[in-house]
Amino acid sequence: MSMYARLTGRRFIVALLLAMVVLTPHVVTTPARAESIPQSLKIAPALLDRIASDPLKLQPVIVEMQHASLPFGGQPNVQLAQQALTLLSTSGVPVGTLPIVDGAAGWLAGAGIQALALLPNVAYIHDDTSVSPRRSSSPAPPWQPGHLTSLYPQETHADRIWPQSQGTGVTVAVLDSGVAADPDLGTRVLTAVSFAGGRNPNRPDPGGHGTHVAGIIAGSGARSQGEFVGMAPRANIVDVQVLDANGNGRLSSVVAGIGWVVAHRAQYNIRVVNLSLGAPPPPTYHQDPLAAAVEIAWKRGLVVVAAAGNSGPSSGSVQSPGIDPYAITVGASDDQGTLTLTDDTLAWFSSWGTPIDGRPKPDLLAPGRRLVSVRVPGSTLDGLFSDHVVAAHNGSSYFRLTGTSQASGVVSGAAALVVARQPNLTPDQVKAILIGTTQRYGPNGNPVLPDASADGSGLLDASAAYNSGPRSSPNGGLRPSNGFARTMYAFLYGQPLNWNNPSYHGIVWSLLTWPTLTWDNIAWDNIAWDSFNWSNIAWDNIAWDNGGWDNIAWDRSGWDNIAWDKAGTD
Repeated sequence: MSMYARLTGRRFIVALLLAMVVLTPHVVTTPARAESIPQSLKIAPALLDRIASDPLKLQPVIVEMQHASLPFGGQPNVQLAQQALTLLSTSGVPVGTLPIVDGAAGWLAGAGIQALALLPNVAYIHDDTSVSPRRSSSPAPPWQPGHLTSLYPQETHADRIWPQSQGTGVTVAVLDSGVAADPDLGTRVLTAVSFAGGRNPNRPDPGGHGTHVAGIIAGSGARSQGEFVGMAPRANIVDVQVLDANGNGRLSSVVAGIGWVVAHRAQYNIRVVNLSLGAPPPPTYHQDPLAAAVEIAWKRGLVVVAAAGNSGPSSGSVQSPGIDPYAITVGASDDQGTLTLTDDTLAWFSSWGTPIDGRPKPDLLAPGRRLVSVRVPGSTLDGLFSDHVVAAHNGSSYFRLTGTSQASGVVSGAAALVVARQPNLTPDQVKAILIGTTQRYGPNGNPVLPDASADGSGLLDASAAYNSGPRSSPNGGLRPSNGFARTMYAFLYGQPLNWNNPSYHGIVWSLLTWPTLTWDNIAWDNIAWDSFNWSNIAWDNIAWDNGGWDNIAWDRSGWDNIAWDKAGTD
Protein backbone atom coordinates (compact mmCIF):
# COMPACT_ATOMS: atom_id res chain seq x y z
CA MET A 1 0.00 0.00 0.00
CA SER A 2 1.43 3.40 -0.96
CA MET A 3 1.82 6.21 1.52
CA TYR A 4 -0.85 8.16 -0.34
CA ALA A 5 -3.27 5.27 -0.06
CA ARG A 6 -2.61 5.10 3.66
CA LEU A 7 -3.86 8.69 3.88
CA THR A 8 -7.22 7.86 2.31
CA GLY A 9 -10.03 9.05 4.53
CA ARG A 10 -7.82 11.53 6.40
CA ARG A 11 -8.78 14.68 4.54
CA PHE A 12 -10.23 15.99 7.79
CA ILE A 13 -6.68 16.47 9.05
CA VAL A 14 -6.76 20.27 9.33
CA ALA A 15 -10.03 20.42 11.26
CA LEU A 16 -8.96 17.59 13.53
CA LEU A 17 -5.57 19.03 14.38
CA LEU A 18 -6.87 22.53 14.88
CA ALA A 19 -9.36 21.05 17.31
CA MET A 20 -6.47 19.37 19.09
CA VAL A 21 -4.97 22.79 19.71
CA VAL A 22 -7.97 23.52 21.88
CA LEU A 23 -8.58 20.06 23.31
CA THR A 24 -5.04 18.82 23.97
CA PRO A 25 -3.92 19.76 27.48
CA HIS A 26 -0.75 21.79 27.75
CA VAL A 27 1.83 19.22 28.88
CA VAL A 28 4.30 21.81 30.15
CA THR A 29 3.61 23.26 33.56
CA THR A 30 6.67 25.48 33.69
CA PRO A 31 6.55 28.46 31.30
CA ALA A 32 7.81 27.16 27.96
CA ARG A 33 6.56 29.89 25.61
CA ALA A 34 5.68 27.23 23.03
CA GLU A 35 2.20 28.63 22.61
CA SER A 36 3.60 32.10 21.91
CA ILE A 37 6.07 31.04 19.21
CA PRO A 38 4.80 31.90 15.71
CA GLN A 39 3.91 28.85 13.69
CA SER A 40 6.54 29.51 11.03
CA LEU A 41 9.33 29.57 13.61
CA LYS A 42 8.47 26.00 14.63
CA ILE A 43 8.94 24.67 11.08
CA ALA A 44 12.34 24.15 9.46
CA PRO A 45 12.94 26.76 6.74
CA ALA A 46 13.55 24.09 4.08
CA LEU A 47 10.16 22.54 4.89
CA LEU A 48 8.44 25.93 4.67
CA ASP A 49 9.86 26.44 1.20
CA ARG A 50 8.78 23.02 -0.03
CA ILE A 51 5.23 23.11 1.31
CA ALA A 52 4.78 26.56 -0.21
CA SER A 53 5.66 25.22 -3.66
CA ASP A 54 3.84 21.87 -3.33
CA PRO A 55 1.41 21.83 -0.36
CA LEU A 56 -0.06 18.39 -1.18
CA LYS A 57 3.19 16.47 -1.40
CA LEU A 58 4.17 14.32 1.55
CA GLN A 59 7.32 15.57 3.21
CA PRO A 60 9.71 13.62 5.48
CA VAL A 61 9.65 15.17 8.95
CA ILE A 62 10.83 14.73 12.51
CA VAL A 63 8.29 16.02 15.03
CA GLU A 64 9.96 17.03 18.30
CA MET A 65 7.83 17.50 21.40
CA GLN A 66 8.12 19.98 24.24
CA HIS A 67 9.98 18.84 27.34
CA ALA A 68 8.27 16.75 29.99
CA SER A 69 6.46 18.38 32.87
CA LEU A 70 6.26 17.82 36.59
CA PRO A 71 5.63 15.33 38.01
CA PHE A 72 7.99 13.43 35.74
CA GLY A 73 6.75 9.98 34.88
CA GLY A 74 8.99 7.04 34.14
CA GLN A 75 10.95 7.45 30.92
CA PRO A 76 9.49 10.83 29.91
CA ASN A 77 11.44 10.85 26.65
CA VAL A 78 9.71 7.63 25.54
CA GLN A 79 6.30 9.08 26.45
CA LEU A 80 6.97 12.22 24.42
CA ALA A 81 8.21 10.18 21.48
CA GLN A 82 5.02 8.13 21.57
CA GLN A 83 2.95 11.33 21.62
CA ALA A 84 4.77 12.49 18.49
CA LEU A 85 4.17 9.15 16.79
CA THR A 86 0.48 9.32 17.64
CA LEU A 87 0.23 12.75 16.00
CA LEU A 88 1.93 11.40 12.89
CA SER A 89 -0.32 8.33 12.87
CA THR A 90 -3.38 10.56 12.94
CA SER A 91 -2.27 13.07 10.37
CA GLY A 92 0.21 11.38 8.08
CA VAL A 93 2.44 8.32 7.74
CA PRO A 94 4.41 7.31 10.84
CA VAL A 95 7.86 5.74 10.57
CA GLY A 96 9.03 5.35 14.15
CA THR A 97 9.75 6.91 17.51
CA LEU A 98 12.96 8.77 18.28
CA PRO A 99 13.16 8.86 22.08
CA ILE A 100 16.67 10.27 22.00
CA VAL A 101 15.19 13.58 20.75
CA ASP A 102 11.70 13.37 22.32
CA GLY A 103 10.17 12.90 18.89
CA ALA A 104 9.18 10.68 16.01
CA ALA A 105 9.76 10.44 12.27
CA GLY A 106 7.16 10.24 9.56
CA TRP A 107 5.57 11.91 6.56
CA LEU A 108 3.22 14.89 6.47
CA ALA A 109 1.69 17.07 3.77
CA GLY A 110 1.77 20.85 4.05
CA ALA A 111 -1.54 21.19 5.90
CA GLY A 112 -0.50 18.63 8.47
CA ILE A 113 2.84 20.32 9.06
CA GLN A 114 1.19 23.70 9.57
CA ALA A 115 -1.48 22.27 11.84
CA LEU A 116 1.00 20.40 14.05
CA ALA A 117 3.08 23.55 14.39
CA LEU A 118 0.08 25.19 16.08
CA LEU A 119 0.05 22.64 18.88
CA PRO A 120 1.69 24.02 22.04
CA ASN A 121 3.16 20.64 22.92
CA VAL A 122 4.99 20.41 19.58
CA ALA A 123 8.39 22.08 19.94
CA TYR A 124 9.68 21.92 16.36
CA ILE A 125 9.10 20.17 13.04
CA HIS A 126 12.42 19.30 11.43
CA ASP A 127 13.14 18.51 7.82
CA ASP A 128 14.07 14.82 7.77
CA THR A 129 16.60 15.54 5.08
CA SER A 130 18.52 12.97 3.11
CA VAL A 131 21.86 11.77 4.45
CA SER A 132 24.68 10.18 2.49
CA PRO A 133 28.45 9.90 2.27
CA ARG A 134 28.33 12.31 -0.66
CA ARG A 135 31.56 12.33 -2.55
CA SER A 136 33.40 15.08 -4.35
CA SER A 137 32.74 15.52 -8.04
CA SER A 138 35.74 17.86 -8.41
CA PRO A 139 38.58 16.53 -10.56
CA ALA A 140 41.38 14.91 -8.60
CA PRO A 141 44.99 16.10 -8.89
CA PRO A 142 47.34 13.81 -10.81
CA TRP A 143 48.52 10.64 -9.09
CA GLN A 144 52.10 9.72 -9.89
CA PRO A 145 52.46 6.24 -11.43
CA GLY A 146 54.02 3.76 -9.07
CA HIS A 147 53.21 5.71 -5.91
CA LEU A 148 51.86 3.66 -3.04
CA THR A 149 48.37 3.71 -1.61
CA SER A 150 46.93 3.16 1.84
CA LEU A 151 49.90 4.33 3.90
CA TYR A 152 47.71 5.72 6.66
CA PRO A 153 48.78 3.39 9.53
CA GLN A 154 52.41 4.36 8.93
CA GLU A 155 51.73 8.06 8.33
CA THR A 156 49.74 8.34 11.54
CA HIS A 157 52.19 6.04 13.40
CA ALA A 158 49.45 3.58 14.36
CA ASP A 159 51.80 0.74 13.44
CA ARG A 160 54.11 1.83 16.26
CA ILE A 161 51.31 1.08 18.75
CA TRP A 162 50.49 -2.44 17.57
CA PRO A 163 53.20 -4.23 19.58
CA GLN A 164 51.53 -2.85 22.73
CA SER A 165 47.86 -2.64 21.73
CA GLN A 166 45.62 -3.25 18.76
CA GLY A 167 42.39 -2.06 20.33
CA THR A 168 41.31 -5.38 21.81
CA GLY A 169 37.98 -5.20 23.62
CA VAL A 170 36.98 -1.73 22.42
CA THR A 171 33.97 -1.55 20.10
CA VAL A 172 33.33 1.03 17.39
CA ALA A 173 29.77 1.49 16.13
CA VAL A 174 29.78 2.09 12.37
CA LEU A 175 26.62 3.88 11.21
CA ASP A 176 26.73 3.36 7.48
CA SER A 177 25.48 1.11 4.66
CA GLY A 178 26.17 -2.08 6.63
CA VAL A 179 29.18 -4.30 7.29
CA ALA A 180 29.71 -7.50 5.32
CA ALA A 181 31.46 -10.58 6.67
CA ASP A 182 35.12 -10.73 5.74
CA PRO A 183 38.24 -12.52 7.05
CA ASP A 184 39.76 -9.10 7.85
CA LEU A 185 36.95 -8.50 10.35
CA GLY A 186 36.62 -12.13 11.44
CA THR A 187 34.23 -12.66 14.33
CA ARG A 188 34.70 -9.11 15.60
CA VAL A 189 31.44 -7.79 14.09
CA LEU A 190 29.46 -8.33 17.27
CA THR A 191 25.96 -7.56 16.06
CA ALA A 192 24.02 -5.81 13.31
CA VAL A 193 20.82 -3.76 13.26
CA SER A 194 19.11 -1.82 10.50
CA PHE A 195 17.25 1.48 10.29
CA ALA A 196 17.46 1.58 6.51
CA GLY A 197 14.38 -0.16 5.22
CA GLY A 198 15.08 -3.67 6.45
CA ARG A 199 18.18 -5.84 6.30
CA ASN A 200 18.74 -8.49 3.66
CA PRO A 201 20.70 -11.26 5.42
CA ASN A 202 22.23 -12.22 2.09
CA ARG A 203 23.47 -8.67 1.47
CA PRO A 204 24.51 -7.16 4.83
CA ASP A 205 26.25 -4.26 3.05
CA PRO A 206 24.63 -3.71 -0.33
CA GLY A 207 26.43 -0.41 -0.81
CA GLY A 208 29.96 -1.46 0.11
CA HIS A 209 30.80 1.80 1.90
CA GLY A 210 30.28 0.70 5.50
CA THR A 211 32.49 -2.37 5.16
CA HIS A 212 35.23 -0.22 3.63
CA VAL A 213 35.09 2.17 6.60
CA ALA A 214 34.98 -0.73 9.09
CA GLY A 215 38.11 -2.18 7.50
CA ILE A 216 39.93 1.13 7.88
CA ILE A 217 38.98 1.16 11.54
CA ALA A 218 39.61 -2.46 12.46
CA GLY A 219 40.72 -4.58 9.51
CA SER A 220 43.30 -7.21 10.47
CA GLY A 221 44.82 -7.70 7.01
CA ALA A 222 44.18 -11.46 7.26
CA ARG A 223 43.31 -11.87 3.57
CA SER A 224 46.28 -9.80 2.38
CA GLN A 225 48.73 -11.44 4.78
CA GLY A 226 49.21 -8.15 6.57
CA GLU A 227 49.56 -5.87 3.55
CA PHE A 228 46.37 -3.85 4.16
CA VAL A 229 45.72 -3.39 7.87
CA GLY A 230 43.34 -1.00 9.64
CA MET A 231 44.13 1.33 12.52
CA ALA A 232 42.99 -0.88 15.42
CA PRO A 233 43.16 -4.41 13.98
CA ARG A 234 41.68 -6.17 17.01
CA ALA A 235 38.92 -3.72 17.84
CA ASN A 236 35.31 -4.86 17.57
CA ILE A 237 32.65 -3.47 15.26
CA VAL A 238 28.92 -3.01 15.72
CA ASP A 239 27.09 -2.62 12.41
CA VAL A 240 24.27 -0.07 12.48
CA GLN A 241 22.84 0.18 8.99
CA VAL A 242 21.42 3.64 8.26
CA LEU A 243 22.07 3.92 4.51
CA ASP A 244 20.60 1.90 1.67
CA ALA A 245 22.32 0.22 -1.27
CA ASN A 246 22.66 3.53 -3.11
CA GLY A 247 24.09 5.41 -0.15
CA ASN A 248 20.87 7.18 0.81
CA GLY A 249 19.34 7.57 4.22
CA ARG A 250 17.28 9.94 6.29
CA LEU A 251 18.33 12.08 9.20
CA SER A 252 15.87 10.11 11.31
CA SER A 253 17.56 6.80 10.48
CA VAL A 254 20.87 8.14 11.82
CA VAL A 255 19.18 9.59 14.91
CA ALA A 256 17.49 6.23 15.52
CA GLY A 257 20.79 4.46 15.04
CA ILE A 258 22.52 6.69 17.58
CA GLY A 259 19.69 6.03 20.01
CA TRP A 260 20.23 2.29 19.59
CA VAL A 261 23.96 2.69 20.21
CA VAL A 262 23.38 4.70 23.40
CA ALA A 263 20.99 2.04 24.64
CA HIS A 264 23.42 -0.85 23.95
CA ARG A 265 26.76 0.80 24.70
CA ALA A 266 27.39 -1.23 27.87
CA GLN A 267 26.28 -4.52 26.34
CA TYR A 268 28.89 -4.33 23.58
CA ASN A 269 31.39 -1.95 25.22
CA ILE A 270 30.80 0.60 22.48
CA ARG A 271 33.14 3.53 23.09
CA VAL A 272 33.38 5.16 19.64
CA VAL A 273 30.73 6.06 17.07
CA ASN A 274 31.80 6.58 13.45
CA LEU A 275 29.60 8.76 11.23
CA SER A 276 31.12 8.75 7.74
CA LEU A 277 28.10 10.50 6.30
CA GLY A 278 26.55 13.93 6.16
CA ALA A 279 23.46 15.98 5.51
CA PRO A 280 22.95 19.58 4.41
CA PRO A 281 23.17 21.51 7.68
CA PRO A 282 20.32 23.59 9.08
CA PRO A 283 20.94 27.32 9.59
CA THR A 284 22.49 26.54 12.99
CA TYR A 285 23.40 23.38 14.87
CA HIS A 286 21.03 24.63 17.59
CA GLN A 287 18.16 23.46 15.35
CA ASP A 288 19.74 20.16 14.29
CA PRO A 289 18.16 16.97 15.72
CA LEU A 290 21.23 15.01 14.62
CA ALA A 291 23.41 17.35 16.67
CA ALA A 292 21.13 16.72 19.66
CA ALA A 293 21.54 12.94 19.29
CA VAL A 294 25.33 13.32 18.93
CA GLU A 295 25.51 15.44 22.07
CA ILE A 296 23.48 12.99 24.14
CA ALA A 297 25.74 10.16 22.97
CA TRP A 298 28.76 12.31 23.85
CA LYS A 299 27.53 13.05 27.36
CA ARG A 300 26.79 9.34 27.77
CA GLY A 301 30.45 8.54 27.23
CA LEU A 302 30.64 7.87 23.49
CA VAL A 303 33.35 9.46 21.37
CA VAL A 304 31.58 10.61 18.19
CA VAL A 305 33.72 10.98 15.06
CA ALA A 306 32.10 12.69 12.07
CA ALA A 307 33.22 13.42 8.52
CA ALA A 308 33.58 17.10 7.64
CA GLY A 309 32.25 16.49 4.14
CA ASN A 310 33.62 16.47 0.62
CA SER A 311 32.38 19.85 -0.59
CA GLY A 312 35.64 21.78 -0.34
CA PRO A 313 37.74 23.70 -1.04
CA SER A 314 35.31 26.55 -0.36
CA SER A 315 34.58 27.69 3.18
CA GLY A 316 31.23 27.03 4.84
CA SER A 317 30.92 23.53 3.40
CA VAL A 318 30.92 21.40 6.57
CA GLN A 319 27.97 19.02 6.76
CA SER A 320 25.81 17.84 9.64
CA PRO A 321 26.68 16.32 12.08
CA GLY A 322 30.21 17.62 11.52
CA ILE A 323 28.96 21.12 12.35
CA ASP A 324 28.32 20.10 15.95
CA PRO A 325 31.00 21.61 18.21
CA TYR A 326 31.09 18.60 20.55
CA ALA A 327 31.90 15.99 17.89
CA ILE A 328 35.37 15.24 16.55
CA THR A 329 35.05 16.47 12.97
CA VAL A 330 37.59 15.09 10.53
CA GLY A 331 38.95 16.58 7.34
CA ALA A 332 41.16 14.76 4.84
CA SER A 333 44.78 15.11 3.81
CA ASP A 334 46.30 14.04 0.51
CA ASP A 335 49.53 12.14 1.17
CA GLN A 336 50.54 12.09 -2.52
CA GLY A 337 51.30 8.38 -2.17
CA THR A 338 54.49 8.88 -0.17
CA LEU A 339 55.43 8.29 3.44
CA THR A 340 57.14 11.66 3.78
CA LEU A 341 54.86 14.33 5.23
CA THR A 342 56.54 17.28 3.54
CA ASP A 343 54.51 16.80 0.36
CA ASP A 344 51.19 16.24 2.14
CA THR A 345 48.43 18.77 1.53
CA LEU A 346 44.90 19.53 2.62
CA ALA A 347 42.82 17.39 0.25
CA TRP A 348 41.15 19.46 -2.46
CA PHE A 349 37.70 18.15 -1.52
CA SER A 350 37.93 18.47 2.28
CA SER A 351 35.22 20.68 3.77
CA TRP A 352 36.01 23.37 6.33
CA GLY A 353 34.60 26.55 7.85
CA THR A 354 33.00 27.97 10.96
CA PRO A 355 29.31 27.03 11.20
CA ILE A 356 26.88 29.63 12.51
CA ASP A 357 26.95 29.60 16.33
CA GLY A 358 29.70 26.96 16.19
CA ARG A 359 33.46 26.64 16.21
CA PRO A 360 35.94 26.23 13.35
CA LYS A 361 35.81 22.82 11.73
CA PRO A 362 37.38 20.35 11.10
CA ASP A 363 39.11 19.56 14.37
CA LEU A 364 41.96 17.68 12.69
CA LEU A 365 42.96 15.88 9.50
CA ALA A 366 43.67 12.26 8.67
CA PRO A 367 44.78 10.66 5.40
CA GLY A 368 41.78 10.42 3.09
CA ARG A 369 43.02 9.83 -0.45
CA ARG A 370 43.09 6.38 -2.06
CA LEU A 371 42.67 4.38 1.11
CA VAL A 372 42.57 0.64 0.47
CA SER A 373 40.26 -1.44 2.61
CA VAL A 374 37.82 -4.35 2.52
CA ARG A 375 35.95 -4.90 -0.72
CA VAL A 376 32.34 -6.11 -0.98
CA PRO A 377 32.05 -7.93 -4.33
CA GLY A 378 28.74 -7.21 -6.01
CA SER A 379 27.98 -4.10 -3.95
CA THR A 380 26.80 -0.90 -5.57
CA LEU A 381 30.20 0.77 -5.26
CA ASP A 382 31.92 -2.33 -6.57
CA GLY A 383 29.74 -2.25 -9.67
CA LEU A 384 30.09 1.47 -10.27
CA PHE A 385 33.85 1.67 -9.86
CA SER A 386 35.43 -1.55 -11.00
CA ASP A 387 38.68 0.35 -11.59
CA HIS A 388 38.93 0.89 -7.81
CA VAL A 389 39.58 -2.80 -7.16
CA VAL A 390 43.10 -3.28 -5.78
CA ALA A 391 45.01 -6.56 -5.76
CA ALA A 392 47.22 -7.41 -2.80
CA HIS A 393 50.55 -9.10 -3.37
CA ASN A 394 48.99 -12.48 -2.60
CA GLY A 395 46.21 -11.89 -5.13
CA SER A 396 43.34 -11.10 -2.73
CA SER A 397 41.16 -8.20 -3.80
CA TYR A 398 40.51 -4.98 -1.89
CA PHE A 399 38.88 -1.66 -2.76
CA ARG A 400 40.12 1.92 -2.96
CA LEU A 401 38.09 4.98 -1.94
CA THR A 402 38.77 8.66 -1.29
CA GLY A 403 36.98 11.05 1.05
CA THR A 404 36.54 12.44 4.53
CA SER A 405 34.50 9.28 5.16
CA GLN A 406 37.71 7.32 4.97
CA ALA A 407 39.63 9.90 7.02
CA SER A 408 36.98 9.62 9.74
CA GLY A 409 37.54 5.87 9.90
CA VAL A 410 41.25 6.52 10.50
CA VAL A 411 40.46 8.79 13.46
CA SER A 412 37.87 6.38 14.88
CA GLY A 413 40.48 3.63 14.84
CA ALA A 414 42.96 5.92 16.60
CA ALA A 415 40.32 6.77 19.21
CA ALA A 416 39.79 3.04 19.84
CA LEU A 417 43.51 2.61 20.45
CA VAL A 418 43.57 5.53 22.89
CA VAL A 419 40.53 4.24 24.80
CA ALA A 420 41.96 0.71 24.93
CA ARG A 421 44.96 2.07 26.85
CA GLN A 422 43.00 4.51 29.05
CA PRO A 423 39.45 3.18 29.32
CA ASN A 424 38.38 5.79 31.89
CA LEU A 425 38.87 8.72 29.55
CA THR A 426 35.81 10.85 28.82
CA PRO A 427 34.95 11.84 25.23
CA ASP A 428 36.15 15.38 26.00
CA GLN A 429 39.52 13.98 27.10
CA VAL A 430 39.82 11.74 24.04
CA LYS A 431 39.10 14.71 21.81
CA ALA A 432 41.64 16.84 23.67
CA ILE A 433 44.30 14.16 23.24
CA LEU A 434 43.65 13.58 19.54
CA ILE A 435 43.68 17.26 18.59
CA GLY A 436 46.46 18.13 21.02
CA THR A 437 49.01 15.63 19.68
CA THR A 438 48.79 16.20 15.93
CA GLN A 439 51.87 16.37 13.72
CA ARG A 440 53.06 19.00 11.29
CA TYR A 441 52.98 18.35 7.57
CA GLY A 442 53.62 20.18 4.33
CA PRO A 443 56.79 22.00 3.26
CA ASN A 444 58.77 22.75 6.42
CA GLY A 445 55.66 21.85 8.39
CA ASN A 446 53.69 24.73 6.89
CA PRO A 447 51.01 23.60 4.46
CA VAL A 448 49.41 26.00 2.04
CA LEU A 449 45.86 26.52 3.34
CA PRO A 450 42.89 28.64 2.25
CA ASP A 451 42.53 29.62 5.91
CA ALA A 452 44.53 28.91 9.06
CA SER A 453 41.65 26.86 10.49
CA ALA A 454 40.99 24.75 7.38
CA ASP A 455 42.98 21.79 8.72
CA GLY A 456 42.04 22.09 12.39
CA SER A 457 44.97 21.32 14.65
CA GLY A 458 46.89 19.39 12.00
CA LEU A 459 47.47 15.79 10.97
CA LEU A 460 46.61 12.90 13.29
CA ASP A 461 49.47 11.25 15.18
CA ALA A 462 48.00 8.08 16.70
CA SER A 463 51.19 7.13 18.52
CA ALA A 464 51.53 10.49 20.25
CA ALA A 465 47.86 10.33 21.19
CA TYR A 466 48.21 6.81 22.53
CA ASN A 467 51.12 7.83 24.75
CA SER A 468 49.54 11.07 25.96
CA GLY A 469 48.10 11.55 29.40
CA PRO A 470 44.76 13.29 30.00
CA ARG A 471 44.44 16.86 28.74
CA SER A 472 42.07 19.69 29.52
CA SER A 473 38.76 19.66 27.65
CA PRO A 474 38.51 21.55 24.35
CA ASN A 475 34.72 21.65 24.71
CA GLY A 476 34.49 24.07 27.62
CA GLY A 477 31.88 26.78 27.43
CA LEU A 478 29.83 25.14 24.70
CA ARG A 479 26.12 25.70 24.35
CA PRO A 480 24.34 22.48 23.28
CA SER A 481 21.61 22.21 20.69
CA ASN A 482 17.98 23.00 21.46
CA GLY A 483 16.95 19.36 21.11
CA PHE A 484 19.58 18.31 23.65
CA ALA A 485 18.36 20.96 26.10
CA ARG A 486 14.73 19.92 25.73
CA THR A 487 15.44 16.20 26.02
CA MET A 488 17.65 16.58 29.08
CA TYR A 489 15.29 18.90 30.97
CA ALA A 490 13.66 16.18 33.06
CA PHE A 491 17.01 14.59 33.88
CA LEU A 492 18.78 17.83 34.84
CA TYR A 493 15.89 19.15 36.88
CA GLY A 494 16.92 19.86 40.46
CA GLN A 495 20.65 20.28 39.85
CA PRO A 496 22.19 23.63 40.87
CA LEU A 497 21.59 26.43 38.37
CA ASN A 498 24.58 28.55 37.40
CA TRP A 499 24.55 31.37 34.85
CA ASN A 500 27.13 32.90 32.55
CA ASN A 501 25.73 36.43 32.87
CA PRO A 502 23.76 37.32 36.03
CA SER A 503 21.78 40.04 34.20
CA TYR A 504 21.51 38.59 30.71
CA HIS A 505 18.59 40.14 28.76
CA GLY A 506 17.77 42.23 31.82
CA ILE A 507 16.71 39.19 33.85
CA VAL A 508 17.86 38.70 37.45
CA TRP A 509 18.88 35.10 36.95
CA SER A 510 19.90 34.52 40.56
CA LEU A 511 16.24 34.75 41.57
CA LEU A 512 15.16 31.93 39.26
CA THR A 513 14.59 28.38 40.42
CA TRP A 514 13.64 25.29 38.43
CA PRO A 515 9.88 25.80 39.08
CA THR A 516 10.03 29.42 37.90
CA LEU A 517 12.52 29.01 35.07
CA THR A 518 11.40 29.44 31.49
CA TRP A 519 13.29 26.65 29.75
CA ASP A 520 13.88 28.23 26.33
CA ASN A 521 16.56 29.71 24.07
CA ILE A 522 17.38 32.57 26.41
CA ALA A 523 18.03 30.23 29.31
CA TRP A 524 19.97 27.81 27.10
CA ASP A 525 22.22 30.64 25.90
CA ASN A 526 22.96 31.80 29.44
CA ILE A 527 23.14 28.63 31.49
CA ALA A 528 26.63 27.41 32.45
CA TRP A 529 26.32 23.92 30.98
CA ASP A 530 29.72 22.86 32.25
CA SER A 531 28.51 23.29 35.82
CA PHE A 532 26.11 20.35 35.65
CA ASN A 533 27.27 17.10 37.18
CA TRP A 534 26.62 14.76 34.27
CA SER A 535 27.77 11.72 36.23
CA ASN A 536 24.84 12.23 38.63
CA ILE A 537 22.26 11.55 35.94
CA ALA A 538 20.60 8.15 36.21
CA TRP A 539 21.49 7.29 32.62
CA ASP A 540 20.65 3.62 32.94
CA ASN A 541 17.07 4.47 33.85
CA ILE A 542 16.55 6.32 30.56
CA ALA A 543 15.22 4.35 27.59
CA TRP A 544 16.93 5.63 24.43
CA ASP A 545 16.25 2.65 22.22
CA ASN A 546 13.78 2.95 19.40
CA GLY A 547 10.29 1.73 20.27
CA GLY A 548 9.39 0.67 16.75
CA TRP A 549 10.51 1.40 13.21
CA ASP A 550 8.22 1.01 10.19
CA ASN A 551 10.72 -0.06 7.57
CA ILE A 552 8.02 -0.31 4.93
CA ALA A 553 7.13 3.37 5.17
CA TRP A 554 10.82 4.29 5.36
CA ASP A 555 11.81 2.18 2.36
CA ARG A 556 9.17 3.64 0.08
CA SER A 557 10.45 7.16 0.48
CA GLY A 558 11.34 9.04 -2.66
CA TRP A 559 15.03 9.89 -2.62
CA ASP A 560 16.36 13.16 -3.92
CA ASN A 561 19.34 11.55 -5.63
CA ILE A 562 21.51 8.48 -5.83
CA ALA A 563 24.47 9.35 -3.67
CA TRP A 564 26.99 6.88 -5.02
CA ASP A 565 26.88 8.20 -8.57
CA LYS A 566 29.02 11.17 -7.51
CA ALA A 567 31.80 9.08 -6.09
CA GLY A 568 34.27 10.51 -8.58
CA THR A 569 37.10 8.61 -10.17
CA ASP A 570 40.04 8.96 -7.78
